[in-house]
Amino acid sequence: MLHSLRLMRSVHVCSIRVRCIGLLLAVWVAVWGAPAYADDLVTSRAVMTDPGGSLEIQDAAAAWEAGRFKTAGPILVAGFSDAAHWLRITVRPPPDGDRFELRIRPTFLDEVALYAPDPGHPGTWLERLTGDRHVNADRPATTLGFGMEPLQAETTYYLRLQTTSSALLAVQALTPAEARADDLNRHFIHMAYLGVMLAMAVLALYGLIGLRSRLAAVFLLYLGAQTASFIALNGYLAHFMPAGQAQWGDTLTSILVLFSVFSGVLFYRAMFRGYAASTLGVRLLDAAMLLCVVNLCLLALGQARLALQISSNIVLMLALAAPLIALSMRGGPERERRIVGRLVWLQALALCIMMLPLVGLLSSRVEWIVDAPLSQGVVAALVMGAILHLRIRGLSEARQRAETDTAVTRELLDAERQRADEQARFMDMLTHELKTPIAAAKLVLQLPDASDDSRRHALATLADMDAVVERCRQLDQLEQGRFAPRLEPCRLDELLAETLASCRTPARIGLSAEPLPTIESDRHLLKIILSNLIDNALKYSASGSTIECRLELHALDGRPHVRFIIDNPPGPAGLPDPDRLFDKYYRSPHAHQYTGSGLGLYLIRHLADRLAGRLVYEPVHQRARFTLWIPA
Repeated sequence: MLHSLRLMRSVHVCSIRVRCIGLLLAVWVAVWGAPAYADDLVTSRAVMTDPGGSLEIQDAAAAWEAGRFKTAGPILVAGFSDAAHWLRITVRPPPDGDRFELRIRPTFLDEVALYAPDPGHPGTWLERLTGDRHVNADRPATTLGFGMEPLQAETTYYLRLQTTSSALLAVQALTPAEARADDLNRHFIHMAYLGVMLAMAVLALYGLIGLRSRLAAVFLLYLGAQTASFIALNGYLAHFMPAGQAQWGDTLTSILVLFSVFSGVLFYRAMFRGYAASTLGVRLLDAAMLLCVVNLCLLALGQARLALQISSNIVLMLALAAPLIALSMRGGPERERRIVGRLVWLQALALCIMMLPLVGLLSSRVEWIVDAPLSQGVVAALVMGAILHLRIRGLSEARQRAETDTAVTRELLDAERQRADEQARFMDMLTHELKTPIAAAKLVLQLPDASDDSRRHALATLADMDAVVERCRQLDQLEQGRFAPRLEPCRLDELLAETLASCRTPARIGLSAEPLPTIESDRHLLKIILSNLIDNALKYSASGSTIECRLELHALDGRPHVRFIIDNPPGPAGLPDPDRLFDKYYRSPHAHQYTGSGLGLYLIRHLADRLAGRLVYEPVHQRARFTLWIPA
C-alpha cells in the first residue's frame, strides 16, 4: 500500500513538473512574441533578392524604380543562401524630431550595410557597416544597429544583408527611450536565460557528484556549450574583440554553435541508450554526431555556411527522429519511459517551430522567430533537465534498492554464517560430549566379568548420552516452533513430586511447599523445566550436599504467581557466569568433566517465556539459585 501511494505521488509530481515546463515555455514564447512593432518608426518595408550578390546601392535604387522590390513584413526569413538581400525601409522622424536608433537583429549576422541619403550630395549614399565581423563603436548593447539623425518628414534607407548564417533580419527604428526600454527587456531575458542554465547546471552537478551519472556529465557539457553559444550569438563577444580582429568572434561563434548541436545529439544518444532504445535509433544519432564532426572540418576549410546549414538540418532531423526513437525505449520503469517520451515530443514540437524559419521553410511575422536559435536553447535545457531529473531519480531509487538488497543479502549471509557456526559448535559439542561416554560404555561392556558397579556406571553413562540427545531433540522442537503451549488445569506441586520421584538421588533434595491452587499451564513443558533444573542442581552441586527446593505462592508485577526456588552449593565446576549462563552451548570451563550439552538452561528459559513465566539465576551466599515464576 505504501509503495502504491509513493508511486501515485511520484506520477503526480512528475505531471506537475511537465505542466510547469509547458507553462515556462508559454511564458518564454509570450515574452519573445510580444508585439515590438507597435511604436516602430518604420512605415514601409520592401525586399529584393540579389542571387549573385553583386548589386551596388545605385543598382538597388534603380531596381526599386523598376518595381523589382516586393512588399515585406517586419521580419525577413530567407534561410541559408549565397544571395544578398536588399531591404528598403521608410522611416518617419520621431515626434520630437530628435535622434532615433535603427535596431537590427539577430546579432549573429555577418554583415549588414546601411545606405543613408547624403544630405550634402543629393543622389548619393553614405555607407555604414555592422555585423559580427565588424567592430562598431555605436553598436547597441544587445543588438546590431546605428544611431541616426532624421533628415525630413520621411526618409528612405537601404540595407544589404549577406551572411553565412541563416538570413533572418528584423529592423526597427526606435526613439532613445524605447531603445533603452528594449535593452532593459533583453537584459532581463538574458539574465533569466542564464538563471535557467545555472539551475540546470546545479541539477547536473548533483547527478554527476552524487550518482556518477554519465548522462549528467553529458548534460553539463551541453549546458556549457549552449551558454557559451548564447553569449556569442547575442553579440557579447564583439564587445571584447580588438579592432581588426572581429572576424575571430564570428569564427568562434560558429564553432560554439556547431559544438552545442554536437553536445545536444550526444545527450540524446546517452539518454536513449540508458533506456535501451532501438539499435537503429542509436546508430542514427551516431551518424548525426559524425556529421557534427564533419561540420567542424567544413568550418576549418572555410565552408561556414554549409556547416551551419547542415547543423540546422541535424537539429531538425533530431526533432523528427527523437520521438520515434523514444517509442522504441524498453529499459527503465514504464512510468518513467512514458514521461520521458512526452518530454521528447514536447521538445520536438518546439524545435520544429523554432528551427524551420532558420532553414527557410517557415516565415513568420512574430518577433521571437528572429531569436529562435536562442529561445530553443532554453527550451532544450528545460526539457533535458526534466529528463535528467527523471533519470537521476530513477538511478537514485535503483541505488537505494540495490543498497537495500545488499543489506538484506548481507543479513542473510550473516544469518547463514551464524547457522553454520552454530552447526559447527553443535557438532563439536556433540562429538566432545559423546565420545568419552561411548568409549567408557564400550570398555565396560567388553569386560567379560564386569562388576555390578561397572555395569551401573555404564548404564548411567548411557543415560547421560540419552539426556544429551534428548536436549538436542527438544531444542530442535523449540526452534521449529513445535512447542506451542497446550493450556490445561494442573498443579505444580504434583508435577514436582513426580519429577523428584524419577530423579537419580531424590534423598538429596529437601522440599518445602505451601498449599497451591490449580493453574492453567502446559504440563509437559513444566515437567521439562522442572526436570532440567533438578538434574542441573544434582549434577553440578557438591558431592553429598543437600539441594533445597521451595514451592510457594507469591506476587510478581502485581499478579499472583507460583514461585519455584532451587539452590545448591557449587561443586568442582564452581559458580557459573551469570552473563553467559543462558547462552546456547555455554558450559563453565570446569564443567566439561561432566557429560552435558550446554543446551538445558537455554532451552528451559525459552520454555518459561512460552508459558508467560520467567526464569532467573542469582548467586546467593555462595549458592547457585534458580527461581521459576509461573502465572497462577
